[in-house]
Amino acid sequence: MSGTLLLIRILFVIITASTAYQISLAMSATPPFSMVNIISIVLGALFAVFVIWIELKYAVRFIVGVFTVILGLLIGFIASYLFIQGLSLIPHIRILRHSIPPTILNTIQEALEVCVTFFFCYMAVAIQFRTQHRFKLLIPFIDLTKEQFERALILDTSVIIDGRIITLCENNILRGTLVVPKFVLNELQTIADSSDKRKRMRGRRGLEMLAELQKKNSLKIRIDSELLPQIIGVDEKLIALAQNMQGILVTNDYNLKKVAELHHIEVINLNVVANSLRLPVLPGDTLNVQIIREGEEYTQGIGYLEDGTVVVVENGRHLIGKNAEVAITNVLQTNVGRMVFGKLHEK
Repeated sequence: MSGTLLLIRILFVIITASTAYQISLAMSATPPFSMVNIISIVLGALFAVFVIWIELKYAVRFIVGVFTVILGLLIGFIASYLFIQGLSLIPHIRILRHSIPPTILNTIQEALEVCVTFFFCYMAVAIQFRTQHRFKLLIPFIDLTKEQFERALILDTSVIIDGRIITLCENNILRGTLVVPKFVLNELQTIADSSDKRKRMRGRRGLEMLAELQKKNSLKIRIDSELLPQIIGVDEKLIALAQNMQGILVTNDYNLKKVAELHHIEVINLNVVANSLRLPVLPGDTLNVQIIREGEEYTQGIGYLEDGTVVVVENGRHLIGKNAEVAITNVLQTNVGRMVFGKLHEK
């Protein structure tokens, strides 16, 4: 497929350069290989290369909009032509045409045709953009909704370091092309080179997870080279890139999720996904929990459920290192996850 596309691009460059040469030859009336004609060939080829560059850089991002505009213009031109032909069949219009001088009639006719064509094209394109999700109801064989095209899942630094994205994609829970922006990769490298040991470990884990992602043949992943130098801040760049690509932002950052939602960007927060998959724990339930360490208050002990949920046990400090039956008294949902509160079960 890529070889065929390359051949089409080469033919496009040749045809564009040849067209520019023919136009120059007709307009300048100079010998075939004069400097003017050679410059025209070069300019035509450069124009074709510029068009191909735009196609490579932006076509995938705006494919929905491009097809919507093309379909809208096609419908608009057909509708305007039929409308104009229908008007000419009305008897009163035909009588009126014979009563107007030809020069004035041609001017009026051309102006009306332009106005009617622009009106129908505008209405068709506007309606298509506002009703993309209904295309299958109107035209059974055409569907230009976002779901028809492969979604771009834009990963931020926290998700790459987390690593759970690999399992989610491998099990078809998240489908689409994983997009790693170049500025996120640069941030990972900066963290990996940090003098702080914890940051350095997180950065190296992120690079390892990224290498692991690239090894998975079942996953589609690409590095987006757009650095967006005019925008300061990685979060702001992620939001701008998600808007340009009409993609889905995948993050663990609660604040970034809220800001992205204000910009009407679709966001997947892996912490929210993980919390929704955890087994429900309700007040009144009894759990067997191992007390690991002391809590913030003197009498409290801290344990963990299998999914990592923190369990705060009242009067459990003296049982550190032991298992205890805990009666759940309260469950608190926070931005970072659940916290379960309980007390020692009275047998």
